Amino acid sequence: MKFSCMIWPFSGTEIEAVVRLAQDAERCGFETVYVGDSQMIWNDVWVVLTACALNTERVRLGPGVTNTVTRHPAVTANAITSLNMISGGRAVLGVGAGDSAVRTAGLSPHKLGDIRERIEFMRALLDGEEREALRPPEETGKNTWGRVDRVRLLGAGDSGQVPIQLACMGPKSVSLAGEICDGVIVDGHMGGNAEGVRATVTAALEGAKIAGRDPSNLRFIAAIDAAIENDRHSALDKVRPTAARNIARKPWLPDTLGIEHADVVKKVSEAYRFYEHLDLTAKHRELIPDEVAMKCCIAGTPEDCVAKAHELRDAGITEISIFLTSQDETSSRRILERFSSEVMPAL
Repeated sequence: MKFSCMIWPFSGTEIEAVVRLAQDAERCGFETVYVGDSQMIWNDVWVVLTACALNTERVRLGPGVTNTVTRHPAVTANAITSLNMISGGRAVLGVGAGDSAVRTAGLSPHKLGDIRERIEFMRALLDGEEREALRPPEETGKNTWGRVDRVRLLGAGDSGQVPIQLACMGPKSVSLAGEICDGVIVDGHMGGNAEGVRATVTAALEGAKIAGRDPSNLRFIAAIDAAIENDRHSALDKVRPTAARNIARKPWLPDTLGIEHADVVKKVSEAYRFYEHLDLTAKHRELIPDEVAMKCCIAGTPEDCVAKAHELRDAGITEISIFLTSQDETSSRRILERFSSEVMPAL
């Protein structure tokens, strides 16, 4: 089992706080540091990742996750290539349909067909291939002077291949990840409990089979909030904001959330506000009962966290990526240290 972390670089906090947490993660034995991308509420992901690259030596680094709505895939391909260069080959690209970054910009997430097209486009560019340019509909038929029809990325691959990992919200996107990506990132409604993990693995294996790929190299990454305290209730209080996002507008998988807690899913979906996305003070956190938080996160006593890690590993997860926030650097550092000393050795 590998352990990584996803850091939310909240606007209004110092970028240096994220860098220090990345250094702490490296010191504590975490393999990868992901940084969230949500331009209206967080500091810029590529600026933060560059700062982390210049101040760490071992950890892999990448967005957790960016999207292809607010950022053109050609620009993202260049950004991750540059990060791979400056980090000495440590970059990994996490990408998704678009969540808070897209919604707070007044836009909508991409559909599955668009995601496939853009990931395949980025993969080709990162592998040094030439591809037909991606254009929005309003560009069709235009003949702008100097515009090229086929594009390539200069310098791609010079620092090694970049893995692409897709953040998934349901079985269809998981299947797509199995077809065309190197990893599957699932949050708490799918990655925080054995039932959701087993459904995830099944869908990814089906996707790999469709594409004729060897699924043995696929990463299954549970991106889940974490809190470790001697008192279980105190720990669960800290993960309720993330548990709320895990279940908002997701009534269907796993059934233990969509059926048994259908009333909670409905209330949270109606109350969720993206300008309070993963905010420790968000009001919608009050709607999350303990049992839902436990199913979405890795939180509680050290014994609770070890038990959850074993549950996820046995169901098929190969990497647990815990959430951290620069809103509370001290608590985030403490979580890293306690996971390093009290959870990771048991796996």
